[in-house]
Amino acid sequence: MKDRKVNRGEIYCYDFGENSGSVQTGRRPVLVVQADNFNEHSPTTVIAAISSAHKCKYLPSHIFLGEEYGLTQPSVVLLEQIRTVNQNELGAYIGIVDDGDMLNTISNGLKKTLGMWRYQTARTGTRCLCGRCLQEYMDTRAYIISRLDPFQKQKDSCDRCGKPGFDYALKERTKRF
Repeated sequence: MKDRKVNRGEIYCYDFGENSGSVQTGRRPVLVVQADNFNEHSPTTVIAAISSAHKCKYLPSHIFLGEEYGLTQPSVVLLEQIRTVNQNELGAYIGIVDDGDMLNTISNGLKKTLGMWRYQTARTGTRCLCGRCLQEYMDTRAYIISRLDPFQKQKDSCDRCGKPGFDYALKERTKRF
């Protein structure tokens, strides 16, 4: 693949070569999991291996993908098998995961795999919020809310509901007596 930037959610062939143990080997489909703004400005990307073997169906790092995404058979994205590769080393384009709910499931699986999943909502920090969820935060009047990047054009998935939204900084208001 030459002179083409990859996008998050696209599926390509990639040759992992020879590895030992349980690390994926050989030529197989992979899913691009790196964000598009990084893909656009970098010669590398982050991929996750895809396998047609469904051994551990209930692991949060194993996300089922059907044939509707261009795969020849039902498969599983192995989110514990991620790797940084050069974009120009990716082989033939296979398909794309363009379903927002599925991309949100993959994002949550990555967060769980990498230990970044929070089961309790953060009271302060950065959140991606759609318009409805942003309004719910604003209605509580418990937070100072500011948009992180007012020039951000591409929406991400809302942390609460998965709909398109923007990144905001939230700070809990302190009570004054």
